Amino acid sequence: MITQQNRKTNTRLSALPLTLLALGSSPTIAASVNSAGSADSWDLIIWLVVFTATTGSAVLNIAAIRNWDRNWGLVSGLPLLGLLLWGTLILVAKQLDASTHELWALEIFAWAMINLIYMVTAMTAKRMFAKRDGEGPANS
Repeated sequence: MITQQNRKTNTRLSALPLTLLALGSSPTIAASVNSAGSADSWDLIIWLVVFTATTGSAVLNIAAIRNWDRNWGLVSGLPLLGLLLWGTLILVAKQLDASTHELWALEIFAWAMINLIYMVTAMTAKRMFAKRDGEGPANS
């Protein structure tokens, strides 16, 4: 039996890859902020909002992967693969040319918002299919 404390620990560990990605991208982020001019508090606020929204959105996917059966777990994991690929593309492009992806924060924030819509759609579809499957044998 999984206790509430174990669930909290597992949830914290689930967010670890995102934290490592953020820490790994910190030099790139700092370079983009410094190249744009003086870093003021708004840059930090925007970075925190983007990081919080992205982490919260990704934790929803991670929770769905862990709690849903195999096929629905794969459906919920697809956006994480997209985030990983897009984040890698942004990091590589920023390393090659600091003037590219100047609106990277908006790109990542857009992923988080689109992911929330995607997950609501996936949860609704899962619930509809489960309800239909539950009613099917009773009608026959």
